[in-house]
Amino acid sequence: MSIDWLFELERAIENGKVLYACQGVGRNQWVIGKSVEELRKIAQRAANHKKLSIDIARIISAHEAVTGDMFLVPTDIGDPGHRGEPNIRWTAVETKEAAEMVKDVRKGPSPIFGIQIEETMVPETMP
Repeated sequence: MSIDWLFELERAIENGKVLYACQGVGRNQWVIGKSVEELRKIAQRAANHKKLSIDIARIISAHEAVTGDMFLVPTDIGDPGHRGEPNIRWTAVETKEAAEMVKDVRKGPSPIFGIQIEETMVPETMP
């Protein structure tokens, strides 16, 4: 289940695993990866498609977030895809209070994550 995947992600981060995330091309789609390098192409493609700057952020425990950090919140936790992949829509918000208000709780209490911006990809200009 997608909610189980979220709890595994939360446990991994709390146990010191370093993971990163960036917005994908789809609406409310975020891609999670093991390194900034792994996400650069995805973030650049999203920046070019959306014609907006796209941040690559380190995912941290919500308890470790400090003023200025944002929160990555699962706002729609769906059933897993055909291959068992999690089906989650995300939103980035500025405060923990906002994160608690918008998170999806239909399948029980869901975790939220802090994010710290590591790098920003800007749209490439066409010649």
